[in-house]
Amino acid sequence: MVRAGRSGEWAFLAQSSGAKQLTRPEVLRRLARGTRVAALTKQGAEVRLTVYADGLPYANGAHDRLVSSPRTDYVRLADGTTVQSVGGDPWPGSTAAYVDMLNALRNRYGIDFDPAGLEHALDQSLPSGLVLPVLEDFPEWSCRHPSRVRHFDLGALVERTPEPTMRAATASQLRRLAAESGIDALPDIARTLDAVDRGETPEPVEDGALDLCMRRLVAETVAARPALEPSWRRERGAPRLPVTAADFKAWQLRSGAADALRRFLRLPVPTAAATILHRRLSDDWRSELLSDLSAREQRRES
Repeated sequence: MVRAGRSGEWAFLAQSSGAKQLTRPEVLRRLARGTRVAALTKQGAEVRLTVYADGLPYANGAHDRLVSSPRTDYVRLADGTTVQSVGGDPWPGSTAAYVDMLNALRNRYGIDFDPAGLEHALDQSLPSGLVLPVLEDFPEWSCRHPSRVRHFDLGALVERTPEPTMRAATASQLRRLAAESGIDALPDIARTLDAVDRGETPEPVEDGALDLCMRRLVAETVAARPALEPSWRRERGAPRLPVTAADFKAWQLRSGAADALRRFLRLPVPTAAATILHRRLSDDWRSELLSDLSAREQRRES
């Protein structure tokens, strides 16, 4: 749940529930396109300021600031026990920390923000809504293609197979994975798979139909996970959902297959092939891969 408002020339967002979104690099890059974004977060005793400008972290993140503001309302007595004092500000350093952050915005980045304007804006009702999470960046470690996948020598296969043949066979494997997970029944993914079968490589567009479809699949999986956690780990007041382990596994398979499709469209063929083969459900995937390679090679020669 995100609430939004304006204060002068500045817009502001505040997230009140759900997995943290407003501090993610993927989200900050989008928010900062054509403008600047200052993300101010507080967790426990720490206050952090992160600034993005025109889609990039300011000075590559070198100017991220962190200020500690420990609690002072707990006192340790001579006998070693700890008691909580009554009255006073338990976080006296917080006000000073936020003032320091505002000074940094003004002096280092030329950003002048009037807290009084924000207080006035907060007196009014704010629009709110559920926000669909943005897809994560591919982790660097997952962009390397391993030489072996499930005891299969993928590296040797890539070396001896022409790139067009390898791409076509990988596309066939992707089609099989989509059928196994059921995502081939989704219209946006079905259209993309048809384009891949024609030898095309559609470019996913942010907030386009395919992007939104993939984001919904990920959101479903994330939403189902807490329902399977023990009661002591769930947030207070969180609704109990009628979700079984089998349901969650099915959602995982769907979002995993969508991730494999995204990798096929964005990453080199060997890297995408490693993910697709790793996620295949059929025990016959090796023989199917060899059959796909043979069929594509015969078609290429003819």
